[in-house]
Amino acid sequence: MTDETAPANAEARTNARATLDRLWARGRAFLGTEVAILAGAMSWVSERHLVSAISNAGGFGVIACGSMGPDLLAREIAATQALTQKPFGVNLITMHPQLTDLVRVTLEAGVSHVVLAGGIPPGAAVRAVKDGGSKLIAFAPALVLAKRLVRSGADAII
Repeated sequence: MTDETAPANAEARTNARATLDRLWARGRAFLGTEVAILAGAMSWVSERHLVSAISNAGGFGVIACGSMGPDLLAREIAATQALTQKPFGVNLITMHPQLTDLVRVTLEAGVSHVVLAGGIPPGAAVRAVKDGGSKLIAFAPALVLAKRLVRSGADAII
């Protein structure tokens, strides 16, 4: 970069950052993070260390519950909370046989966002998350399903 182009490049970076900040504003506000980046949950990978590192870096980490039972999930949430004071979420599989108990565990632990994935969330799970004060994020592979999930109470769609 030459001295003549430095001011133009600096101005371009400033303008690009302002545009990015404007586009990210709703996502940052919804997630409670510095950047609007949600790290999707990956079974047996998205655990306390990765999730807390993402959240501590300004993004939004998500614990992958996968096949965990309620006791293991409670321990994983507590261990994550010990590593970060920043917001993070928990991804629950809607077909899990203990979904109701897993939702209860996340709410009792004060998890701010619950992701329901792997199928259409049962109405009772949606109501429990919403009544418990957490934000609900749901997966929708098609527009018709996204609209249905929003009508049922989802705060955000992936």
